[in-house]
Amino acid sequence: MPAFVALIVATYRRAPELRRLLASLEAEPTPLAVLVVDNADDPATRAAVEEWAGGEGVYLAPGRNLGCGGGLAYGERAALERYGPKLTHLWMLDDDAIAHPGALPALLAALEVTGAALACPMVLNAQGHLGWPPGLENRAALREIVRGGLTPERYREAYGPGVAPFSWATGVSLLATRERVEALGFHREDFWIRGEDLEFSLRYTARQPGVYVPGAIVSHLPPEPGQPTPQSRAAERAKHGAMVQNAAYIASRLPHGHRILRYLPGNAWRYLRTWGPGAGVDLCRALWAGLIRGQPAGVGGPFRP
Repeated sequence: MPAFVALIVATYRRAPELRRLLASLEAEPTPLAVLVVDNADDPATRAAVEEWAGGEGVYLAPGRNLGCGGGLAYGERAALERYGPKLTHLWMLDDDAIAHPGALPALLAALEVTGAALACPMVLNAQGHLGWPPGLENRAALREIVRGGLTPERYREAYGPGVAPFSWATGVSLLATRERVEALGFHREDFWIRGEDLEFSLRYTARQPGVYVPGAIVSHLPPEPGQPTPQSRAAERAKHGAMVQNAAYIASRLPHGHRILRYLPGNAWRYLRTWGPGAGVDLCRALWAGLIRGQPAGVGGPFRP
């Protein structure tokens, strides 16, 4: 059966970044439909989707801000309902990403050959270095990517060009088969921000690892942050707290999340190191909400959309 892929993007007032992403896909040879979930009902976003020349663009406006997890779930559900058995794969991609030529065929081939739960590409930053790595089973490779400065060429020289198994991944770019999505479900809608990709990837790799595909490359180019303000710092601190709460919830309350329990102390330490000892009360609230109350952020806790 020939591949037919639905690309799912959840966005909020990022029309320039979305146009850049769509432009990178115009020459994609694999039959592709793009479903963009606009959490802001933004006319510029609608125009970007409707003017895309690379294939079928579907603009979806849920009428309210569903957050990242809810937006992705909305698009995933719509793709299955719209295309049915014709659909072979769902590709979840950040709106501020760019797909390099050959990325999708390489991801498709990796899933076909390995039968993996998920496939993710190499992700490059603006300097062309690897970043946003998945939880590779090869700990040496993971540490080297996290340290920074590693290029795709250097990675392939050191660790080989073959796929590498992982247990969790960021949501910059993830490919799954329709059958897996039907069996294992959509992104969780109660993860309003931060951590929805962690839960999703851990759920999918609970029995079968994902694969990191060195032959596929995607760049991740978030907008340049402006001059920090008290409001922007407060918002980022709240989002960081949401990540801690979500990680605590996943690790302690979900069977497929127990694999990350050992990382919780490091997550808590990074929060305090970033925001200072005065953030200890907020850290305790996040841990209490996730560990004791058993709530992901967006339902309760320090982050409130």
